[in-house]
Amino acid sequence: MNNTIKQGISFKNKKVIIFDLDGTIVRLTADWMSLKEILVIKYKEIYEENRDFENISACLSKIVELKDRQVLEDFFNIIKQFEFKNIKNNEPIEETIFFLKKCKLFGVIKGAKFAILSLNMRNTIVESLKLVGVYEKFDFIVGREDVSSWKPAPEGLIRIKNHFRIGKDKMIYFGDLEKDIMTGKNAGVEAYLIDDLINLVNIKRK
Repeated sequence: MNNTIKQGISFKNKKVIIFDLDGTIVRLTADWMSLKEILVIKYKEIYEENRDFENISACLSKIVELKDRQVLEDFFNIIKQFEFKNIKNNEPIEETIFFLKKCKLFGVIKGAKFAILSLNMRNTIVESLKLVGVYEKFDFIVGREDVSSWKPAPEGLIRIKNHFRIGKDKMIYFGDLEKDIMTGKNAGVEAYLIDDLINLVNIKRK
C-alpha cells in the first residue's frame, strides 16, 4: 500500500470507488460532541451506569454488546434527528463534487461504480448527496444503521465488496480521518485521505 501512495492515486482496474460523507463530500454542521453527551446521558438513564465513552460508536457498540435492539433503534433515531436538524447548512467540498461529475478525467474506468461508507445515518447521507446534486452518481450506500461494527472495523467495506461481488483489489476508499485509512487497512482495501484526491483535482483543474 505504501508503494501505491508514493506513486500517486490510480483508478486503473478499480471497479468500485467508495467515499465517506462528512468531511469528504460535504461538511456537516452537526456538533458531534454535544450529540455524544446526549447519548451518554441517555445511556446512564437507561442502564443506571455512570460511564463515559470515547465516541458515539463506542457507546453504540456497548448497546450492541448488550443485545438491546430497541435501545439501539432509539439511539439511531436521536442521531438521525440531530444530523438532519441543520442539514441544509451543509458545505459541499467542491473538489470532490468536481471529481464525481468529471471522473473520466481522472482515469476512472467505464462502468465503475460509486459507493458510500459513512458513520452518518442513511437518510442524512441520501439528503446530503441530493443537496449537492450527486445522489444519482451512487449505486450503494452503507450508513450507520447498516452495520453493527463501525469504522475502523472492516464490516462496512466488506459489505460493499460482497454487494458488488468483486475482489478487494478492485476497490478504493476515500475518507477524511486516519480512522478511514485504518478501515481500509483492516479490510485489505486501498485507502487515501480525501486531501490526496483534492490535491489531484486541483492539479487537473489548473
